[in-house]
Amino acid sequence: AAVRLPHDYLTQRLTSDGTTDRGDASGTGWWASATESYDADILARVGLDPALLPRIVRPGEVAGTVHGSGELPFSKGTLVAAGTGDNAAAALGLGLRPGTPVLSLGTSGTVYAVSRHRPADPTGTVAGFADARGDWLPLACTLNCTLAVDRVAALLGLDREAVEPGGDITLLPYLDGERTPDLPNASGLLHGLRHDTTGGQLLQAAYDGAVHALLGALDLVLDADADLSEPLLLIGGGARGTAWQQTVRRLSGRAVQVPEARELVALGAAAQAAGLLTGEDPAAVARRWGTAQGPVLDPVEQDAAALARISGVLSDAAPLLDRGPR
Repeated sequence: AAVRLPHDYLTQRLTSDGTTDRGDASGTGWWASATESYDADILARVGLDPALLPRIVRPGEVAGTVHGSGELPFSKGTLVAAGTGDNAAAALGLGLRPGTPVLSLGTSGTVYAVSRHRPADPTGTVAGFADARGDWLPLACTLNCTLAVDRVAALLGLDREAVEPGGDITLLPYLDGERTPDLPNASGLLHGLRHDTTGGQLLQAAYDGAVHALLGALDLVLDADADLSEPLLLIGGGARGTAWQQTVRRLSGRAVQVPEARELVALGAAAQAAGLLTGEDPAAVARRWGTAQGPVLDPVEQDAAALARISGVLSDAAPLLDRGPR
């Protein structure tokens, strides 16, 4: 009967109108970022009738009003904002200014930054997402982040914080294949194991391999708006972990800030709704709420040797990795 993304479905339940926003629409593959409209050629190629798709609501535009069904705990006529996807909502919840980089450490990892420039990466590494306020949200994603590192810790029988420095071991924790770098058939790879290698060093190597992939993706995401003096904002479940924080500091050589606010996606939705009511920029609303505030960890000297070692192993092993397990 219709094609809807999850938040489109919820909005339609509230308003009875089929709508979406440019942020989530930009992830479908049939929305053209150059014209900010559905791509008729792509729709024709996949046989999708444009009439089945939702109307795209612009930032600051009312998506509709609550239609008054008795099943909904809202007053009839309540304004409904456009909504958006999770990463765009988190960016809004942080009140991101263009160029401020974010590393989201979850089951998978994402890196992104708001940009004034429409992203276009022919390699497909950087997704050309639109954001929730009229700019852009170039984003890259890794498949293996906290879940992969936790799995290595479990195999070793160690607490996830039980890392030890030292050793020249490399662990590429591509347990589910990997999308950044583009090795969909990969499995994990361990190189440099010695008699004196400890379990803690193995675990640290798993962190290093995961963060190496994230930082490589971040280099591709950042553009002319990037402020390299800004701390890296760490969000997501892994951001509270000391081992994650210290690994990002050591491999990036940059300061790291961990926002104290946790439910950033929900805060972004709330800021969007508040902006709709007041006419304010929702990112400015979030900044007024101080959602990005949190401790800043000073930069440390970048571990260039570790980065070079991991890059070298990855380069040499890529053909073997992409064959996957037999």
